[in-house]
Amino acid sequence: MMKRLTTIGLFAVAAGVLSGCGVRGDLDRPPPIFSSPPDEEARQPVASTVEVAAAPARSEDQAYYNGLGGEIPKADPEADIGETGLDEVSPD
Repeated sequence: MMKRLTTIGLFAVAAGVLSGCGVRGDLDRPPPIFSSPPDEEARQPVASTVEVAAAPARSEDQAYYNGLGGEIPKADPEADIGETGLDEVSPD
């Protein structure tokens, strides 16, 4: 019984010590172990614009293909969406 209480106590102390590893003050990270810390300029956030690569523009007549080479059908903007009959689709 005493051995079990001692073991539980040691596990609780070890968990408490390990739960705070590397955390100091206002959750600042400790300096790196295997490299030199970055200089002050590298720590400052950079506010710059980022260019995003957009998909190339396609004409209305050009077909779209999926990754397997199959053609992706284009949507018909004038067609009504029949949401009421979705549960009545037969497996045929």
